[in-house]
Amino acid sequence: MITVKQAATAYRKMNATSLPPLTAVCQALAAIDEKLDEAHHYLEQSDEQWRDGLLKAQQLIFELMAMTNATSIEGERLLTLYIYANQTLVTSSLKADASGILEVQSIVRSLHADWQHAQKKQVLTPYI
Repeated sequence: MITVKQAATAYRKMNATSLPPLTAVCQALAAIDEKLDEAHHYLEQSDEQWRDGLLKAQQLIFELMAMTNATSIEGERLLTLYIYANQTLVTSSLKADASGILEVQSIVRSLHADWQHAQKKQVLTPYI
């Protein structure tokens, strides 16, 4: 099993040749929101597929955790929020709890809006 530190190191190496980090974060948060919508819908229908969306959302949260630089106070807080979201989804999975899914979805939507705002405010130079 890969540790968070190993995943973060691997991600940082791959990141140099992939999407800009802010774009990747926004895309991951949008995908998490979509998967949580899917999970909530299937859970309301008592369809066993609801866990599939939940597991995919958790995988994406782990990717966000690996992308987070926890050396700053802000990064540490963000990592803590991702850990909380993951733990809430684990509990929701064990108890088939829609309220936990909705709570995490609310957090994800708020983060997504904030990151999109930051992305719009980002200054890009013509020299890069």
